[in-house]
Amino acid sequence: MKSFLTNEEETALVDAIREQEARTSAEIRVCVSYKLLWNHEWYAWRKFEEVGMRDTRQRNAVLIVMMPRIKKIVIVGDSGVNAVVPPGYWKESVAAMVRHMHDAGPLDALREGVRRLGDTLAVHWPREANDRNELPDEILK
Repeated sequence: MKSFLTNEEETALVDAIREQEARTSAEIRVCVSYKLLWNHEWYAWRKFEEVGMRDTRQRNAVLIVMMPRIKKIVIVGDSGVNAVVPPGYWKESVAAMVRHMHDAGPLDALREGVRRLGDTLAVHWPREANDRNELPDEILK
C-alpha cells in the first residue's frame, strides 16, 4: 500500500509537533493508521494507552489519529486536557482538519490539528524552564 505521507512530509509533521511543543509542556502525538477499523475511538484510546500517553506528569497528552483508508480522524486527550477544553472542542478540531484535508491535503490537515492543539495547550500548560519532552515526536503507525 502506498504511504499516505512521504518521508519528507513526515519530517515536516514532526517539525510541526516540535514547534508546538516548544510552546507548551503538554505532549502531542500523531498516528496514521492504515487499518480497516469499525470502532475508531476504541482504536485511538487503545493506541493512546499502548504508547504510554497517560504517563505524562500533568496528564496533558493528546493523540491525533488519522485513518486515511476509512476517511476518519479521531483526537483523544488525557484527563487534564479533557478537564480544560470546552464542549465540542474535539469535534471542531476534527472539522477544521477535514476542511484542510479537502483544501490542501493530508499534511496541512495534520499540521492544522497540531497547530490548534498547540494554541490551546500553550494557554493551559505554558512551557516551563525545566520542561522535558516526555514522549517521542515521531509519527506512530
